[in-house]
Amino acid sequence: MATIYLIRHGESAANAGLKTFGTATIPLTPLGQSQAQEVPEHLPNHLEYIIHSTYLRTKETAKPTINAYPTATVEEWPEVREFTYLDPVKCMGSTMAERKPMVEKFWETLNPDLQMHPAVESFGQFIKRVKAAHLLLNERFGGSHKNVAVFTHALFMKAFFQVAEKPDATAKQLMSEFFDCPVIYNCDIFTYEL
Repeated sequence: MATIYLIRHGESAANAGLKTFGTATIPLTPLGQSQAQEVPEHLPNHLEYIIHSTYLRTKETAKPTINAYPTATVEEWPEVREFTYLDPVKCMGSTMAERKPMVEKFWETLNPDLQMHPAVESFGQFIKRVKAAHLLLNERFGGSHKNVAVFTHALFMKAFFQVAEKPDATAKQLMSEFFDCPVIYNCDIFTYEL
C-alpha cells in the first residue's frame, strides 16, 4: 500500500499579508523557509517520490526535502496546484485583506460554475482537477509500497479529502461544505493511504 504525504507549503508572502503580483509566483517568507527546513524531520526514512505543484511556494517548500532524499524521483504536477478563482487583473498588487471582499462574494454565490475570469477555474472545474489528481496518484502508485511526498496547497488539500470521503457528491454540495473542513496550517502534513 502506498502512503501519500500531502504537505502544505510554508508561509508565503500572501499568507503574511504582503502584496502579491500573481498567484503562481508568490514566494515563501523567511518564516516559510524555516518551516520548510523542518519538513524532512516529519517524513519517513525513505521517500521514493517527491511531487510539487507548478507554483513557486511549493517548489521552495520542497527544496529541503529534495536535498534530504537525494535518491527520490522529483516531479512537477500541475494537477496539485492551488485553486485560483479570483480575477487576476483585479488582484494584481493586492494583499489578502484587500482581496477578502472578493473572496467572500465568490463563496457566497454557491455557484460551482462561476468563473471569474477566463484565466482561472470555476469550483466545478477545480473539483474535476482534484479528481484527476486522485486518479493519477492511484494509477501511478496504487498497489505499490511507495512513500510519496506531495507539496501542495490548503484549498487543494481540503478538496482532496472531500473528494476521497464523498466521491459521488456534486460540486455544489462540496462547495457548500468546503469550509466545514478543518484549517490546514503552513507545512501541515496529512497522510493518505492508496
